[in-house]
This record gives sequence, C-alpha cells and structure tokens, in this order.
Amino acid sequence: MGDRLHRLREEKNMSREELAQQMNVSRQAIYKWENNKGYPDIQNLLKLSEIYETTIDDLIKSDPTLQNKINIDEDEKKTMMLKSYIPAFI
Repeated sequence: MGDRLHRLREEKNMSREELAQQMNVSRQAIYKWENNKGYPDIQNLLKLSEIYETTIDDLIKSDPTLQNKINIDEDEKKTMMLKSYIPAFI
C-alpha cells in the first residue's frame, strides 16, 4: 500500500507536509504509511480516499498484508463476541 499512497500523493502534487496538514496528522505518519512501516486507521483511510479521489476498497486491495490483518481482526472480534455469549462451565 505504501507505494500506492506515495504515487497517489505525487499525482496530486502534494508534499508530505501538505498532506499531513490536510489530514491533521504528522508528516512522520505519512512517511510511515508510504514506507509500509504502519497503516492508516479507518478514519484516515476515509480521508485519504476522499483526497485521492479513490475508494477505500482500492486502497486496501492493493495490500494483501493489510487485508489479512483486517480479516484476523474481524475473526478476533467474532471470537470475543461468541465467548461473551457462551457461559463458562466450571
């Protein structure tokens, strides 16, 4: 995803500083996202999709690692929800 975010920012002729100010995040956050050292949260993905005039789906599909992380997080939520509904037998 980092390469895609970097390319999209350059297509908009924006510096990291300009994007960071527009998104209300640090320039270092933009650097981390573009260098695959971190991922934007869902709110920031929404902002990025608006700024870059693309969909969140397009941003996420470009990164299999992020897709797997999202799937794992969803599975963990389902497991936690199930555990809260199943009484413990001692």
